[in-house]
Amino acid sequence: MSATITISPSEIRQIFQPRTSSASRFWELAQKANNLAVIIEDRWEKIPAETQELLKVFAYAFIEPPQGIKERLLKFVGLFSLAIALPWIVLKGELDSFVAYINAFNRLINAILSGVEREDIAYQKALSEALEQTFAELETIEAMTAEEACERIRAISYQALEEL
Repeated sequence: MSATITISPSEIRQIFQPRTSSASRFWELAQKANNLAVIIEDRWEKIPAETQELLKVFAYAFIEPPQGIKERLLKFVGLFSLAIALPWIVLKGELDSFVAYINAFNRLINAILSGVEREDIAYQKALSEALEQTFAELETIEAMTAEEACERIRAISYQALEEL
């Protein structure tokens, strides 16, 4: 007893053609977030006031800690679902795209906050005064790493915000 299998030429071509997989959703979101960040960085002043306000609400909602029990519960559920999804992301081989998405999202938030800071004259004045005061108080010039410099500038920025 013998069996015959028939394969059409089109099936053979399909086997040897390279398959193109659809781009990961994380890569798509990362690209969109990066594009939006570039637009915000370059044209913050030209963005309509209503859109600026929506972007501010979005950024502040992300960076402000949860206040009430409902917000804390939602944050816990979000972190729990991330803990469950992260192994799945790793197993699917999308860890790189997920990290790119997180970095792009952070860039977007920073672009929005930078736009807000650029338009706030009182903040810029307070920050300039705090920087001048800090550098005037330095008696010796110390070598510092980039991380130390960033921390010092961040502390000065927070101090300037508190003085407002």
